[in-house]
Amino acid sequence: MTFPPLPSRGSPTAAEIARLEAQLAELEPLVLTHAPQAAGRAAAVVALARSCGDRRAEGQALCLYGAALFFQSSYEEAAARFREAHALGQQLPDAALQARALNGLGNVASLLGDYAGSLEAFYESARIARESGDEQGSARVMNNIALLQTESGEYQEALNTHLQVLETATRIGDPLLISSARANAVADYHALGDYGRSLALAEDYLLAVGASGLRQHEVVVRAFRARNLLELGRVEQAIAASLEALPIAEEIAEYEHTYHLLLTLGRAHAVQGDPRQATALLTRALTLAGERGMRPQQSAAHQQLADLYEAQGELSAALRHLRAYHALDRELHAEAVDRKTRVLTAQFQVETLKREAEMERLRSLQLAQDNTALRQDRQLLAHRAAHDTLTGLPNRAHFQAEVERALGEREAGRVAVLFIDLDGFKAVNDTLGHEAGDELLRQVGARLRGRVRRDDLVGRLGGDEFTVLLNHLQEAADAQAVGRKLLEELARPFEVRGQPVTVTASIGVAVAPQDGTDVATLQRHADQAMYRAKHSGKNAVHAFQGGAGATLHNARGHTDSEGE
Repeated sequence: MTFPPLPSRGSPTAAEIARLEAQLAELEPLVLTHAPQAAGRAAAVVALARSCGDRRAEGQALCLYGAALFFQSSYEEAAARFREAHALGQQLPDAALQARALNGLGNVASLLGDYAGSLEAFYESARIARESGDEQGSARVMNNIALLQTESGEYQEALNTHLQVLETATRIGDPLLISSARANAVADYHALGDYGRSLALAEDYLLAVGASGLRQHEVVVRAFRARNLLELGRVEQAIAASLEALPIAEEIAEYEHTYHLLLTLGRAHAVQGDPRQATALLTRALTLAGERGMRPQQSAAHQQLADLYEAQGELSAALRHLRAYHALDRELHAEAVDRKTRVLTAQFQVETLKREAEMERLRSLQLAQDNTALRQDRQLLAHRAAHDTLTGLPNRAHFQAEVERALGEREAGRVAVLFIDLDGFKAVNDTLGHEAGDELLRQVGARLRGRVRRDDLVGRLGGDEFTVLLNHLQEAADAQAVGRKLLEELARPFEVRGQPVTVTASIGVAVAPQDGTDVATLQRHADQAMYRAKHSGKNAVHAFQGGAGATLHNARGHTDSEGE
């Protein structure tokens, strides 16, 4: 919807200003309770403000209109409204309006995958809000910057930032921002793999949400509640929670979490052994993601459907979805590489803003919040140095540091290191070429990540060598069980450049404390066990045991206790 320019009729009257302020006050919470209704009312307020000549009210209504469209996943239309609001803010000038419009544009850019553009919009919004003393606007931007930290995998930093926003919002008495920060903290704990904490926080939130009526936040929290229940193995409760939340999400047109609820239901029915219902739900999720242009979600739905069809023995359908998943994954990976380059440029611009801010010695609390975000930028640069550029997995130095950290905290359970060496990788390089080999390594890394828990770690040492850190194991045998699952996963054919490729792996296992209490010893013992697996026939898991003639555990589909 576009708004044609109206002839200027002078300043609005006091009665008109009061009427517009009342309508804007009613509209603000409506955006989070019923986005489609809010969009219609916002359009009417924009038209009224234009007819009255109240340009500030027009800009505020445009921001709320953009937010209502955003929550319906109408991202291009939302961006248009935010750009109109930003232009008005520059013309007036109105710093608070500019900051809010830029914040909205940052949200849109983030959801469209333009993280560099999102960072630029957020930090410009933060700068304007900070310099104008707009503490509420600054907190609102930091709330969204934390979502970018989540997108980059820095979940703990995102949680810390959201908790800071919650503290600020509570101090200044902003109920909408309080609700948003609490909902985001639920998502952060889920991303960290702390499903119990995320579930408890979600249920605490839902006890109070009925009084607030903020239905968009309610849908987000309900969706994560269902996902947490499924991750905790409470399948029946996950289904009930999803079915309870789904009509609300559909009513307010919250498409992203409608998708997640459908995916959760599909996964839950698959666990219950109901493939027909699971297929229907996962297909609905895939269709919704396609209609709304949510490509990462499309990729995940294709992967779930591929696994489901494979489990049913419908290999043609499984292959179709697996190919679609890999095609999307390749596209997303290529875009991610380009995005990282643009993010790096934005980060250097942010560092310049930081130096200017320090020279001016800004007086407000927002300076401390911005510094937190800027420190995160440096950590993002460090992230690049700590990860393998081909697969995106932690490199040797990062992996060893994480093993050392885990060994220092292993009172919560045993820690294991798995050393994985691919069998037959050289033949792939020799026959299909090094680019195909690189693609295979990326797919291997993705499969390994997908078969371990969120708090475990997969790394690449170089070549065709991978490592896995398993935390909080109850028994040493659990590490071998994980190794068997990884063998099964890697034994499934890969598709590389349109050709099926089959490789296997030799896996060595070392468990602390019995196989070593320091990084070097554990890795050396896992390496020795891997070589025993490779030299005894490959495609096996061997656990290290010290001493001559040591007993080895061989996992070609079973575990045996005979000595070699």
